[in-house]
Amino acid sequence: MKRIIALAILVSIYSSTISQNQQNKWVIGVSGSFVNFGDSGINSIGERYNFQVPKINVARYLFAGFSLDAGVTVSGIDELDGFFTNSFNYFSVDGNLRYDFNLSDENLVPYIAIGGSIIGAPSTINGSVATNSYNFSFGGTFWVTHRWGLNAQATYKSVPEEYQSMKTHTQLSVGVVYSFSPRVLVYRLWDGRRAR
Repeated sequence: MKRIIALAILVSIYSSTISQNQQNKWVIGVSGSFVNFGDSGINSIGERYNFQVPKINVARYLFAGFSLDAGVTVSGIDELDGFFTNSFNYFSVDGNLRYDFNLSDENLVPYIAIGGSIIGAPSTINGSVATNSYNFSFGGTFWVTHRWGLNAQATYKSVPEEYQSMKTHTQLSVGVVYSFSPRVLVYRLWDGRRAR
């Protein structure tokens, strides 16, 4: 039971890399994600929904609001009693170029990203092979403290039609991010500090 509770907590944690700036170049996180294959997934790969824990991302700020992001998604658990059961272990290696509209120094940092993935072959299809996808993402990070933030992201993974091993799908992620260097936060009403 303790393991199930620990895994449930991990699902709510997400590590994507979000909103760095010139002083805070490196961000890392751990996350849980949810993939929706839609109706076509049921017919082709035998599953509509798949849950993954963990999803790990590392990102580095480049310049002018652009960052490079690399991530790995692994299905660390196959099922959680009364919540979900995966038909196969989802595995993905992702790379993205992200743009945050030059809002890297704000407390709330929205962003868009383009990139690609290599997605592991599902065990539900005989003879399946790893496939690639072209990705478009959007999301945002809310920095709660100088080092910790909350992140949410949606990614549309477009798989070329010639591949039979995987279908186009959407991946949703939620979790936390960590900045290796402390960030300077913009004053917020609930900080309890008065401007002097």
